[in-house]
Amino acid sequence: MIKQEKLSFVKKLLELLVKHPNFILVKIDRTTHQTLETLRKELKTTHSLFKVIKNTLLGKAINKLAQKEKKYLELKKSFFPLKETSALLLFDEDWTKGLNAFYSFSKKEPTLSFKFGLLDWESHPPSDLIKIAQLPSKNQLVANIIGSINSPTSRFVSLTKSNIYKLVYLLRQKPKQ
Repeated sequence: MIKQEKLSFVKKLLELLVKHPNFILVKIDRTTHQTLETLRKELKTTHSLFKVIKNTLLGKAINKLAQKEKKYLELKKSFFPLKETSALLLFDEDWTKGLNAFYSFSKKEPTLSFKFGLLDWESHPPSDLIKIAQLPSKNQLVANIIGSINSPTSRFVSLTKSNIYKLVYLLRQKPKQ
């Protein structure tokens, strides 16, 4: 690459990282182009962006961000320099759907794996990312909580109704006898 092209690529990376502060770096070693395109299409449905990058150029972008933000400095110290072919998985506000989609896809494709991630300004190693990806989504957890809160109430109401229904049934049967 020509130096100007590299500078413009680093600038684009900076813009992407600022726009999408939740991201994950994934290993794509020996993954076919067709597989990556299939993954890209699946991730589009979750409003996630998948971009193959050069490790050194990402390192330069993180260095620039580390001058302004402390979390990027910690990220740089923990995970850089990078090795192996990498891709950047960028998320919108709700990163759970994209993370779950990538994890589901990576279970079918062994050449894909996590390197590290920055989610809600917390850096995570690969083992943590796998655990987080296996959790149910926020909406599903809220639904479970509401259902468990509502469940005792609905059981109580149906229990009280059933006794009244039995009494009405007995009273209706009495005149027929």
